[in-house]
Amino acid sequence: MLDQQALRKAALNYLSRRDYSRAALAVKLQRKGASAAQVAAVLDWCLAQNYLNEERFLLMIVRNRCNQGYGYRYILQECRQHQLTEQQLNAVIAAENIDWWQVAKHTYQKKFADKAIADYQDKVKRMAYLQRRGFSSEQIRAVFDQND
Repeated sequence: MLDQQALRKAALNYLSRRDYSRAALAVKLQRKGASAAQVAAVLDWCLAQNYLNEERFLLMIVRNRCNQGYGYRYILQECRQHQLTEQQLNAVIAAENIDWWQVAKHTYQKKFADKAIADYQDKVKRMAYLQRRGFSSEQIRAVFDQND
């Protein structure tokens, strides 16, 4: 069983490297052998000190995933894994003013460059790729309309 000071030190050690969601940091601290009450107290302390900031974490996720070529649905799924709400995600996206259509187009061009679509099967593969990346069917159709 860890004392409160050791848990705070562990939390700061994690947070000094990168941002975490409250849920992800709680899991890491519980793996150290802390009780749920101890973890809650440390997380509250981290929030009060602004060491733990879910909005900052969410901003990092959105920027990184957009730069990696992922769409809204993929990012939303990742947020759900971190126990973040769709409203929190939408607030960050609105502040960032992300053009998902442009992200989809850039992702397609990065992967497929100027290679012509060989046949219907090739087109289906490309569409499935964008769908797995979290883009909507409207965004995918728009990418293919621009490239035809």
